Amino acid sequence: MTLSEDQIKGEIAKRWDYSSQRYDAYHGHGIKSDEEVAFWKALFGRIIPGERLNVLDVGCGTGEISLLLAGMGHRVTGIDLSKKMLDRAASKAKAMAQAGHEVDAKFMIGDAESPPFENGSFDAIVTRHVLWTLPNPQNAVTGWKRALKEGGTLGVIDGLWNDGSLETRLRRKVGNLLILIVERNDISRDSYSPEMNATLPHSKGVSAATVREYMEKAGLRDIGTENLADLIEIQRRHMPFRYKISYKYNYYAVYGTK
Repeated sequence: MTLSEDQIKGEIAKRWDYSSQRYDAYHGHGIKSDEEVAFWKALFGRIIPGERLNVLDVGCGTGEISLLLAGMGHRVTGIDLSKKMLDRAASKAKAMAQAGHEVDAKFMIGDAESPPFENGSFDAIVTRHVLWTLPNPQNAVTGWKRALKEGGTLGVIDGLWNDGSLETRLRRKVGNLLILIVERNDISRDSYSPEMNATLPHSKGVSAATVREYMEKAGLRDIGTENLADLIEIQRRHMPFRYKISYKYNYYAVYGTK
């Protein structure tokens, strides 16, 4: 069955609305240690250098990266199709402000493939774990470039989540079973439908080389790649075995300049 554009966007919103309940609890989504915070701050300091930048976080989810960037002194706008994700992001921002932290972050509904902003609105655009979820990734990258100011930077953080190997399949089955036993949490319910997966060009994740190609076709320049294997190891050190067993990905940041 071929899904319409409205059906695709509806399932994306529904899937992430459901995931919002536990998203920050999942290792690799929620930031779990000071060591990981330090890594993210150093990474963003390299790929989007500058102070008090106007930053767009595309597919911001619960605002984990948005709020980290705001904590670095940037002015951040986060967009997402999931209202429940955005509600959690706004709640976390409010809690930070009440705790005395300056937080310059706002959150709003927005389509990652067509950001609702004028051309040249942002100094930097970042996106984490989003490109693989999109039915039209080239359109998305082109749209992100459009929303950047001249000289602005796009940073895409993503991964190849399933390489199709027997080892990966076995690790995932064992890990999911242990999570079900220990937490009574069937994480397969966080997945897209088979129809949706058939619609997505990168339902198992996207390679860094492919992201570079999207950026090149969009006309970005000075494209670079950082392997985030060290971040994977930091995250693994702070997660229980039931998560650690399947947590092996080709994880990276690709960045380029308008």
